[in-house]
Amino acid sequence: MSLGTQEAQGFEDTLVAAGAVAITYESLADEVVLEPAPGTLPMWNSISLLALFPVNADMAGLNASLRALDSDIHKRLEVDFIAEEDWHQRLANHTVRAKFGDKLWLLPKSEHGKPLPGSQNGNAGDAEARALYLEPGLAFGSGSHPTTRMCLDWIARHTRQNHQVLDFGCGSGILAIAAALFGASVVAVDHDPQALMATRENAEFNGVSDRITTLSPDQWQKAQAQLVGEFDVVAANILAGPIVDLASTFCSVLRGAGDMVLSGILDQQAQQVMDAFPQVTFRPVISEEEWICLTGQLRG
Repeated sequence: MSLGTQEAQGFEDTLVAAGAVAITYESLADEVVLEPAPGTLPMWNSISLLALFPVNADMAGLNASLRALDSDIHKRLEVDFIAEEDWHQRLANHTVRAKFGDKLWLLPKSEHGKPLPGSQNGNAGDAEARALYLEPGLAFGSGSHPTTRMCLDWIARHTRQNHQVLDFGCGSGILAIAAALFGASVVAVDHDPQALMATRENAEFNGVSDRITTLSPDQWQKAQAQLVGEFDVVAANILAGPIVDLASTFCSVLRGAGDMVLSGILDQQAQQVMDAFPQVTFRPVISEEEWICLTGQLRG
């Protein structure tokens, strides 16, 4: 169904009320939306709305509801049947199975409780290796994106027992959980309630919920004054614009000689971001595809 942006919410509400089990927005013109403000939900100018219904859905009732919104809806509406499929297998095809920093395995939840890769056939494997179990979900951060992979690699190599870590823009909690697995205590912040819920659930599954505290932006604002100079590591895998806006905040909560780990940055934005952190001595840029990860140390 093709729609203008202003129509979208009304049609989405109608589809949900009619029993849609999933709704997807897609751009009709391959528009790209970059650097949205935190807490905002930007939308394309022209969109396609896809809704998935069970086979026994009341299509006559749905048609009547859609016609109430637009009497000419039949000109824009397409209905197809989707063949039966093994959705668990499709989900498995999108999970990440990889090793970072030579000692952090990222594995699907279905492998929880099984021997780590390399430990079969009598081989004990790496005694220092940790395993982080995750599945794709609503919150950002499955380990498939270059920015997440670069951050995970740094965390696996450099996080130490009793480090205090800030994960700003925690998404699924993947970076927070990785740090906690190596003994860090983590404050995880996100503006999206779904992300905070995902972080708590994933932390519980991975056995590190006692090491991770989740905060909404309001809670972060209230706690910030007590967190000045508290963190050994500040990690932010978000976008260049918000990172620049938060530069003074990140520096204020990082203790002297602490580490900054910044990603979600395109290669052409590197200098802009580094210029926003004059107190940080940056190391050589880490890059993958068109994305970069900046790591550096706060000068005490």
